[in-house]
Amino acid sequence: MLLILLVQTIAVAVAQTVMVTPFGDSSYRLQISPDTPLKPPANVTQHLPGALIGQGSGPSYPLGLTDSVTNQNLRVVRTASNIVQFFNVKSQQLLFEIVNVQFVPSTAVPGLAATTLTTSRHEDSGSMEQIYGLGQGNWSLHNGGKGGGCASGKNTEHVVPLLRNGQIVNLLQRKFHISIPFIYSSAGYGLLFNHGGMGDVVVASSGAQQWTQTAALNIDLWVTTTNTESTGPSDIYRHYADATGHAPPLRENAMLFWQSRNRYKSSRIVETVAARYQDLKLPVGVIVVDYKNQDHDGDFAPGATCFPSVQNLTTNIKRIINATTVFSFWPEVKPQSKEFKTLGDRGCLINADLKGLAFDATQKACRDFVWQTMLKPRYFDQGVDMYWLDETDAEGTGGGGDGSHGYDTSYGPAAFASNYWVNDWISMFTDNVKAQGVDDPLVLTRGVWAGGQRHGVVLWSSDIESSWSELTAQINLGVHAGLSGIPWWTSDVGGYGCGFAEHNMSELMVRWYQFGCFSPIFRTHGCRSTPDPDTTIAPCEPAQDSCGPNEVWSYGNETQLMLSKYIRLRAKMLPYISELAKNVTKEGVPTVRPLWWEFPTDEECQGINDQYLFGPDLLVSPITIQGATSRPIYFPKGVTWVHIFDGTKIIGGQTLTVEAALDIIPVYRKEGTLTYL
Repeated sequence: MLLILLVQTIAVAVAQTVMVTPFGDSSYRLQISPDTPLKPPANVTQHLPGALIGQGSGPSYPLGLTDSVTNQNLRVVRTASNIVQFFNVKSQQLLFEIVNVQFVPSTAVPGLAATTLTTSRHEDSGSMEQIYGLGQGNWSLHNGGKGGGCASGKNTEHVVPLLRNGQIVNLLQRKFHISIPFIYSSAGYGLLFNHGGMGDVVVASSGAQQWTQTAALNIDLWVTTTNTESTGPSDIYRHYADATGHAPPLRENAMLFWQSRNRYKSSRIVETVAARYQDLKLPVGVIVVDYKNQDHDGDFAPGATCFPSVQNLTTNIKRIINATTVFSFWPEVKPQSKEFKTLGDRGCLINADLKGLAFDATQKACRDFVWQTMLKPRYFDQGVDMYWLDETDAEGTGGGGDGSHGYDTSYGPAAFASNYWVNDWISMFTDNVKAQGVDDPLVLTRGVWAGGQRHGVVLWSSDIESSWSELTAQINLGVHAGLSGIPWWTSDVGGYGCGFAEHNMSELMVRWYQFGCFSPIFRTHGCRSTPDPDTTIAPCEPAQDSCGPNEVWSYGNETQLMLSKYIRLRAKMLPYISELAKNVTKEGVPTVRPLWWEFPTDEECQGINDQYLFGPDLLVSPITIQGATSRPIYFPKGVTWVHIFDGTKIIGGQTLTVEAALDIIPVYRKEGTLTYL
């Protein structure tokens, strides 16, 4: 069906202006504009930030009919029939070609264009082109992308295969749908569709793509290929990081276990939890103070009654357990907040957002004002230099829903530029922290757009269910994120909530801790159904319920021992994770990878969606079925695999059913590596 759709659109494109700019090693930026100038409305910014850094590595020039340009190993040819082709110079292979470009008047934003760009490959190009990446987009089944939340019962997710062929991905950022318009193709190229508004991409079974924009000034692409005739991914991801920004170093505390629950209502509660973990001698790196720590969203200050001294809290947590304290922020500013009038008078508030207004992070003057007068003195100067940025997927914008309206910002209407908002919001925290001399800024965020990795983001997979099917769905989400250029990713270990009556939470927690231990970031969080343990904590007695406890001792003694095992194992893995993090920063490679990344010639590695590689040396096969104590595993060929717990050796190139008691996750290392595990 999708293949037919794309083939039918192939036609000779009408004349357009094609500007090309060398943009890094074996890479070009192409900006395609209609010959008839557009007449954008006054509220549209014509110079958008986009995902790319800088102006390129050479001058821009128009590419005329029959012209050909070459940047190292990438050649771009515009044919006499106005087809734009991309070649790997050393292999002389056609990577892909743009066979159709269309501009028609936009109905969403008059004066702009709705665009379509269609790619294809010649019939003699060889095997099927395999497409990967595109973020976490369109993996939720809940009500067609509208509504959601535990109370609605619509947080049901499904496994999205890593191979994007045959899928349609909506490009608008919204809850559960963190779409990032970057692809890696097995043909040996990467493509960034550098557009931050509404649109979608249809990927045919052949790998051909049709990219559309609802309202745009032009079509803006960045294309790269390998430095050699190889089609492997390493060069592609290094070039992408060069063009859009490398992830900063990951701080050691963030490599350890993160403790969080739905809400810690006061400094006293946080310190009590930290002391209990210290008594257990468990290595906790981060403790998170989640939402409602402010009296009202938009105060940009913790509630003085519950958190009388942020400095004392951060100092005490560091003293008790040597952990980093993180505070949570939402982008909504409620009318009753202390800063509502101040921000409104400065023009820093935009469309409706969850019973308030959203902060317009796209205005630098607004970002600078909030940092200098609120965030820096109230948090950073008090010892808080890591932040949790919730609701960054536009949930509630436009008055409700999962973010399907998007952000109307200083850049223009949501249809034109909504996705640019999130990286600007993130940058208000991390870029300013870096300016204060912190080389490893970090935020936990529920949304991020292309290039966001340069701001030190950890992406997490939103308010997911506490269910076995949800755990199963998580496996691919982390790999999808990595293949989309976001190397640091996590889930709410145990799920955020819902599903308690249907599932054994202790067993689910054990299996999810095992998966979390071998995720890029290991962090538990959730709203548990058991009673709030902190109903009377003088002198702070906030009325809002905190949900049940979510610490390792919350699920019984036997479960506590198994959860603690994986917290300690994570700490034992620090040397490996540290080396992996250095490589991520230097090379732009994912932390978790599909099997084919390390074993490109092993055809059996294709299409595996329930196993992955944690770095180059660990094969991870989580248990995600309730009551299961075994599972089939494919062991890639050419390697002897060693079980990290019992030392069993298995010769690669075969599928075996492996036993896995409740306290064991099947994880194997390449023989000769990680012998300390």
